[in-house]
Amino acid sequence: MQLVSERGGSRRFAVASATIALALVALLAFSARAQAAETLYWNNYSATPSTIGYASIGGGSGSGTLNLSGVEGFESPEGMAYDSVTNRLFVADDSAGEGQIVAVNLDGSGAGRFTAPGAPVEGPEGLTLDPATRTLYWINTESDTISWARIDGSAGGLLNLSGVPGADGFRLAIDSVGGRVYWGEQVPGDPARIAFANTNNSGAGILDITGATLSEFITGVAIDEVARRIYWVDSTNNEVSFASLNGGGGGDLGAPGPVEAYGLNFDPSLGRALWGTYISGEETKANQFGYAFVTGGGGVISVAAPTFGVQDPIVIKSPLGAGAPTLTRDAKARASLSCSQGAWGGDSPGGFVYQAPRTLAYQWTVNGMKIAGATAATHTATLPGSYACTVTATNHVGSAEQSSAVVKVTPPRVKLVVKKKAKAQPGQVVTFKVRAKNQGDLKTVKKVRICVKLPKAAKADLKAPKCKTLGKVKSKGKKTAKLKIKVGPNAEGTYKLKFQVKGSFGKPAKSKIVVG
Repeated sequence: MQLVSERGGSRRFAVASATIALALVALLAFSARAQAAETLYWNNYSATPSTIGYASIGGGSGSGTLNLSGVEGFESPEGMAYDSVTNRLFVADDSAGEGQIVAVNLDGSGAGRFTAPGAPVEGPEGLTLDPATRTLYWINTESDTISWARIDGSAGGLLNLSGVPGADGFRLAIDSVGGRVYWGEQVPGDPARIAFANTNNSGAGILDITGATLSEFITGVAIDEVARRIYWVDSTNNEVSFASLNGGGGGDLGAPGPVEAYGLNFDPSLGRALWGTYISGEETKANQFGYAFVTGGGGVISVAAPTFGVQDPIVIKSPLGAGAPTLTRDAKARASLSCSQGAWGGDSPGGFVYQAPRTLAYQWTVNGMKIAGATAATHTATLPGSYACTVTATNHVGSAEQSSAVVKVTPPRVKLVVKKKAKAQPGQVVTFKVRAKNQGDLKTVKKVRICVKLPKAAKADLKAPKCKTLGKVKSKGKKTAKLKIKVGPNAEGTYKLKFQVKGSFGKPAKSKIVVG
């Protein structure tokens, strides 16, 4: 039977309060499955005036309600989305009159009304945000249309809904990968359907949900953009259902049933659906949020913050490392090191879960010790040792860090190369071409000099030249020097020579002169 809802001027079916016993699962057990600190946000529809609550559910602290100063008549919040760039919650407020879109600053500085030219606000319910295109979408329940608006407020309009009767829906979710928005289409006298509209304005349609339980009143939708699924919750039959975004392949989670579930959240990294338990006309004292895993099982979460008609859970998580940064070095300048960002978990805007880092910070270490001032993505080593970089990702909720593998930077080491033997006649001058190659990763600290050392037995017959200065030799660099040895008039036989490196660590080279 179709009824007029007790919850204001929205066009939807009334729902009977159907309380199903939820298994009491300890919050500690829930947190053990979480991979990062999580802050949960929701709207308290039944509070007077309505409020937006928050609480930590994954290792953090603090709970309460947000500062909404700056907006008036905030009475009927019906859908929220988060913008991680500006750190604001956007809320569809279906209050008396046309309603409003409210932007709430999570830094505690208040809130304001959002508008965009060309985007009507007519009893807004359901709101979603595409971070890729920086576009907001909401359902206008007074005209069964869907508005879009650039998040900077520069432009807006209506989506093309040809292919469906109209947007007679309640909640909205974005599939930024597929370029669609989805909602539960209410059909008087028939089961509800899942409808979609293409964000490129090419039309709309109905999704095949074969295999899933037919719903009467869809009160929440969420998109898993990774597995390409849509989830929805029905506050009438108390079931979380799903279907493939390609159509068909539907089913039900079979988890503990929601209690008047309003709004739906899906975390693909955890495979967890989460909803608010509205409970008509009652202040919720405990078990305000239900959750279920796609692998089976679920439970409830209780928070300390005020809750009264809980709806539209949004989760903002601290960053989660998905792949350590990579440390690379220049092929020629071996002491020049670069650190990649590493891989980090991203946002799931269709699931209303947000985790992407907002800032990245770098710190270089050598032999496990921090290098003062080395906080850029690149670093030039000046000392030999084992180098690594740590990247710290930070967002509104918290921080996480990942470190690279170690790269060893070797000290300068000059190797000399010279011909093994030279022939000469008494009285001649023999020229040796000596090549100096730095085999280390660092350039030589001091100027390199090449000298010739003669054995005592040869000093009477050979005259060694002065040492040749080559200057500093870069990593993997080469320099060449010519050294001339004068052979005396009485020289005869074979004379051994040693070419040595002065001013830097190096490996000498041996040669000999054969006279006669």
